[in-house]
Amino acid sequence: MAVQQNENEEKINVRDRLVDNVLDLSLMNISKVPVQEIKPLRRATVLDLSSNRITIIESNFTDLTQLTQIDLSKNRITSICDDFGLLTNLRRLDLYKNQITKLPLTFGRLKNLKYLDLKENPLNPTFKKLIGTCSDTSDCLVAASRAVDFMKQVERRVVDDRAKERKMRGDKQPEKQNLEQKNGAEDVESPAVDEQKVEKAKRRRKQTASQAECSNASQPKTKPKAGTKSSGQVADSPGGLRHSFLFWLSMLVLLVGSYMLFGKYYDVLPMMTRDGTFREARETILEEYIK
Repeated sequence: MAVQQNENEEKINVRDRLVDNVLDLSLMNISKVPVQEIKPLRRATVLDLSSNRITIIESNFTDLTQLTQIDLSKNRITSICDDFGLLTNLRRLDLYKNQITKLPLTFGRLKNLKYLDLKENPLNPTFKKLIGTCSDTSDCLVAASRAVDFMKQVERRVVDDRAKERKMRGDKQPEKQNLEQKNGAEDVESPAVDEQKVEKAKRRRKQTASQAECSNASQPKTKPKAGTKSSGQVADSPGGLRHSFLFWLSMLVLLVGSYMLFGKYYDVLPMMTRDGTFREARETILEEYIK
């Protein structure tokens, strides 16, 4: 079971590189994962592809469902297939020193992932802050848990948004058809019908104008009595001004009190959401997946 991917790569006998359950393909100048040669080796649950020239993890990589540990460190990976989450047996993933900018959308399905190393990758700074530094084993354990939990929520949100978008497109389609039918019916109307409508409208306007003139002529003109005020005028009294001032003062006090309570609440809220980082990261990174 030998494979040679191009002239610059050495010929690899994949089966000979299997020792117990570890398939070591590190430092082999590989640019593409030999999935078809690895797939029959069901005993190979640990795959080491570190220090090669791999740039893309293609969708057929998820055929290797037997893998529990994968080392892809020190490659040139820029993209990981969207269905990477199908590797549900995966417990340890090393992606140290690659060119990864974001994780695949299904990453949250890696329910058994316990260790994740993403150091020295050009990830979103907010996402890096969210999952931690991964400077030691303990940090890498925490990073795996946080990354899986977060990406699970990202996928759920993206799926919901796409469903809403499809529903909106479906709702607009009948409206568009109805509008086209209505416009078509209007176009069928003859010019004679339009002229009749215009003539009727003119007659109605003339009749309305005549009735208005007659009504104005029959109404006697009255002068306002001296010493009386019009309905739009209101007397200003000292008592009224005092009540008005007290009313607005009480409203001002109420607004200030509400503002202080609001500020106090939001000083505490970030502590309830991981210092605000989680909410900020979710909205920021969601934009990358929804585009």
